[in-house]
Amino acid sequence: MTEIDKEMCRNAAAECIELARIAADPLKKETLLTRAQEWLKLAYANNDAEFGRLIAGLNDSQMSSARVQRQPMQQQPVQQQQSKVEPDDKAS
Repeated sequence: MTEIDKEMCRNAAAECIELARIAADPLKKETLLTRAQEWLKLAYANNDAEFGRLIAGLNDSQMSSARVQRQPMQQQPVQQQQSKVEPDDKAS
């Protein structure tokens, strides 16, 4: 792939990310971010380390924005279950 093609892929990925940031529909946001990852994969097909770094950054940003949007979960008390030990009849 030529450098011009790689640049076009990076630009398409950036556009998908920007559209995802303003998308209100979670399904559309997820689709756009998936497309961004696909464009980046094409752009960095010959450079796995750089691609991995970019995807990790994209995933980190997705996780941090997801934490902001979700309501905190209510914590439930943890209960432990006790096991009952049956006597061994063969021990006699």
